[in-house]
Amino acid sequence: MRLGELWVASGLLSAAQVDQAVAYHRRHGCRLGEAAVALGLLTPEQTLTTLSQHLQLPFVRREGLERVPRALLKCMPEAVLRRLKVCPLRIQWSEEGQGLVYVATSEPDNFELLGEIELVTGCTVKPVLALASDLRRVLASHGLGAEPIAEPVAAPSAAL
Repeated sequence: MRLGELWVASGLLSAAQVDQAVAYHRRHGCRLGEAAVALGLLTPEQTLTTLSQHLQLPFVRREGLERVPRALLKCMPEAVLRRLKVCPLRIQWSEEGQGLVYVATSEPDNFELLGEIELVTGCTVKPVLALASDLRRVLASHGLGAEPIAEPVAAPSAAL
């Protein structure tokens, strides 16, 4: 079942409202859930819950992200956390030494992002869905906001 169909089946939206969200999504090039939220048809929480069901993935609310210890964030370079806007939640090790890292992300279907996390951590990644705004807030609380912007370098002045 598609996401819009899930919204209609669950009674969150009418078919006409889904059509409105689809039109906004196409016009603005955003995700369908973002379109529904931008139009005021759904709350971010409703979108997250439905998307979690649709993708058959667990999700974590801001309160859960806020409990992540700073030490766990050290499993990934700060620059990677800032750039990818993800938050490691838990690491599991098998008896064979294989690592499994659960990572909160607002893009659980972004295989390039997940592959980069696997490369950086050396662990298999299990995505956990989270709101982008919650991830930004929690990363910022750990001093991991957006990548710092480099200061422009002034060209040397010509000798007169």
